[in-house]
Amino acid sequence: MRSLFTRLCVVVIIAAVVGLFGAGMPSAQQIKGPIKIVVPYPAGGGSDVVARLIADKLKDSLGQTVIVENKPGAGGRIGTEFVKGQPADGSTMLVVNPALFVVAPVVFSKLAYDPDADFAPVSLITTYQFCVSVPPTSTVKDVKGLIDWIKKNPNQANYGSPAAGSLPHFFGLMIGKAAGVEMVHSSYNGSGPLVTALIGNQIPIGVDAFDAQSAYHPDKIRILATAGTTRKKTDIPTFTEEGFPDIAGVGWNAIVVPAKTPKAVVDRLSAAIVKAVKAPDVVQKIQSLGNDAVGTTPEAFSATLKKDRERWTPIIKASGFKAE
Repeated sequence: MRSLFTRLCVVVIIAAVVGLFGAGMPSAQQIKGPIKIVVPYPAGGGSDVVARLIADKLKDSLGQTVIVENKPGAGGRIGTEFVKGQPADGSTMLVVNPALFVVAPVVFSKLAYDPDADFAPVSLITTYQFCVSVPPTSTVKDVKGLIDWIKKNPNQANYGSPAAGSLPHFFGLMIGKAAGVEMVHSSYNGSGPLVTALIGNQIPIGVDAFDAQSAYHPDKIRILATAGTTRKKTDIPTFTEEGFPDIAGVGWNAIVVPAKTPKAVVDRLSAAIVKAVKAPDVVQKIQSLGNDAVGTTPEAFSATLKKDRERWTPIIKASGFKAE
């Protein structure tokens, strides 16, 4: 009996010690709150809307306060640099896109962040297609007609995009390459001014994200094709359907955290984000923005990033474009 009593006492003492120290030791998955999602662009944009949709869902799944903080400036680089310097504990996430993680490392001779060394991937959250459009008065009715027009009018074949150094800028080069013409690029200060220029017949061709132009089709501008694998509207074909499979391009928004964030924390955030992005009401809202809801593992996002760099880097370098 004494021996049994002694054993029970030892078990109780061990359990108490483990409980005492365990209570003071943070779990590998524990995240200090509140959690911030930094959007490196002004409020109201597509990435900002998506971030706020996700934040609302994460509050429930993580059981913590999740806020969205806008830190715009320098094409998203200010917010990106800010998150780079935050604690690697999962408390600060960043919304990124190809402009920051694919284009910037190629076009800037000096960049204050390294996408691979300074950040850890968490999840791809949305994708969006690019499109090519013409003014409503244009005689061009389809992609084949556009290529023919470019070939016959090389001196007039300039195109506009919402920003120099954006993916639409480089996507337009693919169209010129298909026609064998080095088209001249005109940069506009955003999607709104580009649409205005198209409506006013000030530029013959526009290239942008589909969601930025879809509301103006077909009354104010004419979208000829989209660059994804599926149609976004029944009356707008893809470049592949039109016989130009090499003219393809998809943009995306994704979530990253500072490098050295524990893998367990990254995985927890990723699982919560995937659940949030795939919630029916979130999917519906994202689709209403002209985007597609995705939600992936960190590894799947890394694979997408690698694939996009392999695709876009030669095109960007061949353009000769360099940012100041």
